Parts: sequence; C-alpha cells; structure tokens
Amino acid sequence: MLVPMLNRAPKTGRTLLAIIGLFAASPIASAANPGLGDLQSTIQSVFQEHSSAVVRVKVATETQTGNSEPKVVLRVFSGFFISDKGQVLTSYMPPSETTRVWIEQNGISYLADILGADARTNIALLQIINLPKSFDFIELVEDKDPQTIGSFAFAITSPLDFDPTPKFGLVTGFESHFAEVEFPFTYTRLSIPIGPAEGGSPAFDANNELIGIVMATLPEVNSSYIIPTKALARIVGQIKEYQKVRYGVLPISFEEKADSYNQSKRVLIKSIVPGSPAERSGLRPKDILLSLDDASANSLNEVRNQIFIKTPGDFILFKVKRDDKELEFAILLEPQEDHIRSSDTRDDPKQQ
Repeated sequence: MLVPMLNRAPKTGRTLLAIIGLFAASPIASAANPGLGDLQSTIQSVFQEHSSAVVRVKVATETQTGNSEPKVVLRVFSGFFISDKGQVLTSYMPPSETTRVWIEQNGISYLADILGADARTNIALLQIINLPKSFDFIELVEDKDPQTIGSFAFAITSPLDFDPTPKFGLVTGFESHFAEVEFPFTYTRLSIPIGPAEGGSPAFDANNELIGIVMATLPEVNSSYIIPTKALARIVGQIKEYQKVRYGVLPISFEEKADSYNQSKRVLIKSIVPGSPAERSGLRPKDILLSLDDASANSLNEVRNQIFIKTPGDFILFKVKRDDKELEFAILLEPQEDHIRSSDTRDDPKQQ
C-alpha cells in the first residue's frame, strides 16, 4: 500500500541496529575488510554535514463539514532548507485549508509562508519569514547521476519531537507506477522504513550528495519512495514560477509488453482519445514506440520521464514502428487544465 507521508507510521520496521547487526555478521565486515567501520563513517559524515539543514515542520489546517464547527488539525512533517534565502522543502499541505505554518530548529520556532504546493507529488515549498541566525542548506543538483540498485542510501529525518535522526538502507527499485497508481515520473524505492513526521526528509548517497526527498511509505515491505533530484528540481522551479506544477497531458495511453521472442520489453500505443490531435496525426494503437524526441523509450519509466520534463504546449516527436516501417509524428503535449478527459478510447481492430 502506497501511503503519502502525513502522520502514518509503518506497521513494521527494521531498526538501524538490526541492519548493522546483519552487516557485521557478513564477510564484508571481517578484519581483512573493515566494511562496518567504513559504513559507520559514511553515516556519521552524511549526518554531520547535513543534519543542521533538516527541520521539523508543523502545519495547522482547518476543515469544516456541514454546519459543524471548524476543526483544526495539527500535522507534523520533516523538511530541509534548499537555499540561503530560507526556502524549505517538505510534504504537501493544502494552501486553502492551512491557517498557520512554522518550522522548528534547535527548539526555536519560525513562521513560514507557503510558496506553492503540488498534491500529485506530495511536495510543498515554504519561505521562512524570520530567518534563523545561522542555518545550512542542501543544494538541488539537477544533473545528479542516477543510483543503481543495491547502492547505499541515507536519510536524515525529524521524527515527532526528536532531534534530526540518521537512517540508512539500500536503493531497491525504480518505478513509475505502483499497483494501479501511475506516477508522473520514475520514483526511487529505498529500503528505509519511514514513520510519523518523517515525510519530507532528504535522502543521500554514499558520496554525501542529495538523491531526493521522501514522499511516501510502503509499510508492507518496510520501504519508502523518494522523488529523485532531477524531477525535484523541476518541481521546485515550477512552484517558484507558478505556485504549482504545470503538467502536460497526452491523449494517449501506453502499455509495456514483451517482444515477439520474449527477449525484451517494448512500449506500444494502447489507445488514443477519438477526435484528438494525436488521432488526427495518423498515430495508431499497436504502433511500437521507438523514441520520444530522439530519446530512448524502451520502458514506461522512460516514457513518463520524457513526458514529465517537457513543457505543456510543446510538441513531442514520436518515432514508431508499424509493420516494417519507421514513422514520425509530432504530438502536442496539452496543458492539463485545457485537456478534456475522455473514457471513450478505442483500439483499432485492424491493427493486430
């Protein structure tokens, strides 16, 4: 179950000591290869360099149903400074329902304004009103190299009323969907259980570099999802400019299937909204997608990443294979607010 990080704790979790115990019992931590000492040094280095940028975020939201009195709910998150101007990234909060926001650092409270928020990615950007006398910040590196499965990952959280706390685990996967939920781009899955008030925490690699922000928990498998820095930088840029994230929509659905020889996967056009510019362009269901804007499109992860980084209103160059021919089509990426959704999509029965 995918749970956006509000105040829910995972049902089960592996503690830091338990993981260290397993690591210490492995051949890696032998006298000839002091891996445990290296791991401990890395955890300490990440924590010492970045913990002063991590803050606790408190949000008072007011909701009203029917004729009842308004109900004020206090929510607590983690967050971190991303600039010397006092901007803080944290978990999503509804601006229209939020009555007060503040951060806590070293036991002192500082009021904040909401610069913008995006419910789809569970992200909010705050501006601290009266800045602390001193604070560190964590820079967003947009061209950060992607992680590989099995790499170490570290998080610094601000759980409940505790001071910033280190956690570590592994990079365990990359997904652009979970069950029936489609993500706008590929999220990184970590074997780091996340509990109450830890949503909005920064995550790092073994080189002490930011790799993303924790945005959801997977309690059944003791894991969490992070938004990687490349996507995070675009989200922050959009929020700064528009107070929200502008999404583009294609009137097309895709599917990922094995090729004819079951040796690899490929992406096909599954359906197209009738009457849409995409249909009028000549693109057809069952077309095999070869590339988008000359970039690889061999998986749904790659397709969604390419669409996310494009600007609504731009055209995307589709290169497809139909029978033995390679064809190209320029398809408009429609602004989400202009797009009329339709459940009436159809497959072409002639294209088998």
